[in-house]
Amino acid sequence: MLTVSHPRVRRYEELTHGDIKQLDRKKTMVIATFSPLEVHGDHLPLGQDMFEAYMLAMHTAAACAEGNPDWTFLLLAPIPIACDSVPQVGSVSMPGWFVRDTAIRLLKPFALAGYGRLGYSSFHGGPRHFLGLEAAAKRLTRKFGVPTASLFSMVLKRVEEGNVFMEGLKKALSDDQIKIDVEGLKKDHHGGMVETSLALHLYPELVAPSWSEMPGSVPEAPRKGSNDSFLYSYEGEPSLVEMLQRNKGVLDSFKRAIRHFRYNGYYGYPALASAEQGKAMFEHLVELTNESVNEFIRIGAEMDVHSPLWKLRTIALSRPGNWIMDHLIMPMQRELHGEAGA
Repeated sequence: MLTVSHPRVRRYEELTHGDIKQLDRKKTMVIATFSPLEVHGDHLPLGQDMFEAYMLAMHTAAACAEGNPDWTFLLLAPIPIACDSVPQVGSVSMPGWFVRDTAIRLLKPFALAGYGRLGYSSFHGGPRHFLGLEAAAKRLTRKFGVPTASLFSMVLKRVEEGNVFMEGLKKALSDDQIKIDVEGLKKDHHGGMVETSLALHLYPELVAPSWSEMPGSVPEAPRKGSNDSFLYSYEGEPSLVEMLQRNKGVLDSFKRAIRHFRYNGYYGYPALASAEQGKAMFEHLVELTNESVNEFIRIGAEMDVHSPLWKLRTIALSRPGNWIMDHLIMPMQRELHGEAGA
């Protein structure tokens, strides 16, 4: 696994009480990783999102430590608590409000102890999941006065400004090394080219050899634009009509994905992956996250750290909203857990 070593990036569980007492807590950032154990096809590990999130936190912390020589970064051990996992046997999923409440409880002691900055790392696109982390960060910031943010949501906000995955590829690779185009990326949602490439770069020993022979698995779109995803942006300012069309495309894509994942463990094009593409995308993600965290360290709670879906948090995280999602919109997850004897 591609780890990084830096004297001011420490694994919290390896510290002693003496180490903690020597810290300048006002100049220390604590990062907790929340990502699921989740099916990513037959070729990627169940801990895919957790590994991606922890690696992103580790490499970002090392980059930030270089630019902020008076700051220390503490990484908590990854927590396998998440929402909106692929509804297949092997995935572990919780309600959005449970993600939020657990995230608050985990970092509350650090807020009370007066650490300078708190953060959540994740690499999971389930809306209720990252909104839960954003809501937890908001609560800690408001109640304890310690600036707290979701690193993944910082990246999602940057995604509004452009297609980060394609930007990373074009920045580092020649055209003949890039195996996918923008339209293909918009359909590569889970366990496809992007995540298989990241895995081949970060932890190739955990990728099953079958990845290179796996066919594309993408449900056919009934119309142009209906595979759109909020994870990707567009060039230029859209008109009101274009924005409405895009929003409907996102909704269509979400409903089609729910049906797709009942019988499929991945959504995209894993055979188009390569370690070179994974390296280019990961380094670009670290660069973007580093820029955001540096700004967060500098201005704290004044920074806008919310994802494009922040306005939907009240509905997404309410208990009635979660019941509707789990029992009416995604009943297959409950059924599959029942078949597994849960």
